[in-house]
Amino acid sequence: MDIITCVLWLEEVSSTQDVAKEKELPSGCVVVANRQLSGRGRRGRRWFSQEGGLYFSLLLRTAPIRDEQTITLVAAHAVCRFLQKEGVHASIKWVNDVYVKGKKISGALAERSKDKLILGIGINVNQGSFPEDVPAISMRMVTGKEYDKKRILLELLGFLEEDIRLLMNKGFSPFRDVIEERLLFLGEEVIVEDAGDITVGLLHHLGEDGSLVILTADGYKRILAGDVSLKSL
Repeated sequence: MDIITCVLWLEEVSSTQDVAKEKELPSGCVVVANRQLSGRGRRGRRWFSQEGGLYFSLLLRTAPIRDEQTITLVAAHAVCRFLQKEGVHASIKWVNDVYVKGKKISGALAERSKDKLILGIGINVNQGSFPEDVPAISMRMVTGKEYDKKRILLELLGFLEEDIRLLMNKGFSPFRDVIEERLLFLGEEVIVEDAGDITVGLLHHLGEDGSLVILTADGYKRILAGDVSLKSL
């Protein structure tokens, strides 16, 4: 059974997440836009959605996926696999971002609405530059090539469908080791901030459930949510 069933490509929307949430679309439908006026990331942060990027949301109904955290990690893994095929080596910044050369190239967002699980992904494809205060990079900026976004979408959806099917059938365990290998800041001193709660320690490993395990001065601490950054020297 196909997970991805149809594609709705729009020129400009407020957010592909909102379209997928508000319209009556079949499960497996992918909403794509050339531009988003109000693109957002995790915790309501603005996603810089200029033309040249690829922005889409996959609608899944009653998907047997336990939580939003694991599907964003798996989505990041699918993006990394696709980028590797294009000659771009990428890392995963827990819990939902993909980085290249220390800058963000892609991000994922999972939201629930009634019986819907909506997975949004943005990937910087053909942008030539970003504002100085936006630490981002595009495929074009890495390789010097211009890309056909329709080809990018179809090939990326192939990787995504494969990984989501494995997640549905086998859970997160097949992904833990391969995602940990790509984990940004692994083995380094980090700061994790979650709603004012600060954890400082060594990013030790990825848990079996996709949580982050930090070795602090008081021992191991399992992190379920938060923003990770490298501790300044």
